[in-house]
Amino acid sequence: MLRDVVKETWAFQEAALEGHEEELPQRFQMAFMQGIHQAHKEILQELRQTLVKIVRLRFPNVVRLAKKQIFSLDDSAILRDLIVKMSIAETSEEAVVYLLEVDEDEDAED
Repeated sequence: MLRDVVKETWAFQEAALEGHEEELPQRFQMAFMQGIHQAHKEILQELRQTLVKIVRLRFPNVVRLAKKQIFSLDDSAILRDLIVKMSIAETSEEAVVYLLEVDEDEDAED
């Protein structure tokens, strides 16, 4: 059934006219993987922005450290955990400790 749907697409029909039917699954897979990669990047960016917004509202004096610590962070689980920790932190000092622990969390995963 899915194969029938794919065969009806303009890309398949165009490739069929050119005699490249066998390349289509690879093209679709590559396009799918590129889409997944782009979506992941956008999710990471959203998580970073959410975290900075929380820190800015709760602990404005810690924003610079937060940006520095999360700038190259590519682990969505760590970012989500950090969002929760920043949401429950009671003091700036506690927030700083959570932000500095990010380096340790990344090292533990390597």
